[in-house]
Parts: sequence; C-alpha cells; structure tokens
Amino acid sequence: KKISKEMLGDSQALRKLREHLVKVAKAKTTVLLRGESGTGKELVAKAIHELSPRAKQPFIKVNCAALTETLLESDLFGHEKGAFTDASSLRKGRFEAADKGTLFLDEIGEISGSFQAKLLRVLQEQEFERVGSNHTIKVDVRVIAATNRDLETAVQRKEFRQDLYYRINVVTLRVPALRERRGDIPLLAAQFLKNFNTENDHTLTFAPEAIEVLMNCEFPGNIRELENCVQRTAVLATGPSILRTDFACYADQCLAAALWKNGQPTSEKSTTIEPSAACAAPPVGDGQAPIGPATTRGRVPDADTVIAAMEKCGWVQAKAARLLGLTPRQIGYVLRKRG
Repeated sequence: KKISKEMLGDSQALRKLREHLVKVAKAKTTVLLRGESGTGKELVAKAIHELSPRAKQPFIKVNCAALTETLLESDLFGHEKGAFTDASSLRKGRFEAADKGTLFLDEIGEISGSFQAKLLRVLQEQEFERVGSNHTIKVDVRVIAATNRDLETAVQRKEFRQDLYYRINVVTLRVPALRERRGDIPLLAAQFLKNFNTENDHTLTFAPEAIEVLMNCEFPGNIRELENCVQRTAVLATGPSILRTDFACYADQCLAAALWKNGQPTSEKSTTIEPSAACAAPPVGDGQAPIGPATTRGRVPDADTVIAAMEKCGWVQAKAARLLGLTPRQIGYVLRKRG
C-alpha cells in the first residue's frame, strides 16, 4: 500500500518494478537503478529503503554530478578541521551520516576516473578516511546507485572502471520511461494538480479533453516534465477547469502540437515525434536553458504570460520560474525587457 501511494500508477511496467522492488528491499545488496532522466529513480531508491530492515535508519542522497571531485570527496567522506583552506571545523561525510542506513548515489556515471577508485574501496571494504585524516572509519551502509548513462559503453571507452561497474551492478532495476506507462498519466496528472491546488489554495480540475492532450504528448523529460507541464498550465489557466486549449502543446508552442493538428488527437502508434520538450517552456532571450530537456527552440513566451504567472505566484520570482519551467534569470530578463 505504501508503494502504491508513493509510486502512482497501475501499468504493467510499474507493477513489474514494484514486484522486483519488494524482493530487492529485503537484502543488503547494492542496487543499480537505470532509467532516463525524470523517471523517478530517487523515489524508487527511497521506496527500497523504506521497505528494507533499515527503514528506521537514515536515507541520505547525493547528486554526484552536482559536485566537483574535490567537493564530492569531502561531501562523502567528510574532512578534518584545517584539511583545506575553508575547512574551519570538522565535518562528517555522507557515509558517516548514512551509517546503518542507505546512501543513494544519483548520477554515479558522472564521477571522475580518479575518484572512482576511492569510491570502489569504500564500497568493498565499508571503510574510509576523512580528508586530512589517517584514521580509518568503519561504516555499515547500503548503497543504491542510479544513472541514465550507458555504463557498458563507458567501461569499453575506459571512462568508467570495470571493477566499480561490477561492484555496483549486483542487482539492476530498470525504471520505465513515461512513454512505457502512458496509462498512468491521468493518475499522475491528477496528483500533480491536487498538489498545485493545495499549495496555491485553488480548486482547479481537468476537463476530459485536457487529459487526452497529455495522453498524446511524448514527454521526453518523463514524470518531471509532466509535473512541470501541469503546474505551468495550472498557473495560467483562466477558468475553473483546465481545457485542452490551455496547454502549450495545443497552442503550437512545442512539437507535440503535431499530435493535435486540426484539433484531432493522433493514435498512440503514430506518436513518433522527435525528442523535444513536449509541453516545455522554450528558451528566453539570453540563451539560458529552461528547466527540463528543452532541446527544440519554440515560441518565446511573451511578457504578459510571465506577468500573469508572477501575479498568481504573489510576485515571487523563483516560484513563477518553477511553474513556467524557466529560471529566475529568464523571468528577470523578460520583465526587464518589458520595462
């Protein structure tokens, strides 16, 4: 029941993942989650932790792609006071924080070759030293790693250590893309709209044809992109219900509009548009990319759209940016250009 609440959907692909997830959760075995960006790998990792004997212990997450090698080493292993210029005090690392619990290493395929050797050691021996210390620290940590990279090719190209690959690839779970579980889109969209209504004190609903639009979009950014699409459309909606004409797709602002040419949805079999940011906000002026995989330049959002979002968000620029799938810098650019 807990998994069903957190991982919404009843598609065959999701049911299969749930079945495997329950079995994997019982062991201490290292798990590798594989899937495209935005599919919900962190949610799967957390579900494994919460169903495991370690459920009452810490669940610690680290985005390996977000830190340089030096910062990642300090973040994972901690450092002693004076270990480097800014080390004004002792700091425990994520491995220590996750002791007896679970450590989720997201985007593990992005770590440098030199750091891979250090990570391999702690995965094998469950021991390490803080930066600036010779004292070995023992831990009991279950590691769940995730990647959207082709690690086999990375190994062949010597970009990823083969021994580390075998160490993390004990049990592999594949997280399905949203296009493989289209039947779950209505449930997911309804939950995202419910969240929006709760956060913004609204009572918006979906008109039936609105859900039909979502069912025909590709969403290469997967669940994350669907959530952005729902939130962005909700903040700009003018009536009590979201209509199909409220979506950027329908307004011909992205390639998914091809699915609704002449107001008619295409069949699922004919959904073959190239990867693009279906329902995603296009880039603005200064060339900064919006949140989400917007790889196709579309119509530039006008100032009225941005201002409407700002008004509905209480003129909180960061919130308006998130709902529109932009960055605060892009919002500022449009507003400055408007004057």
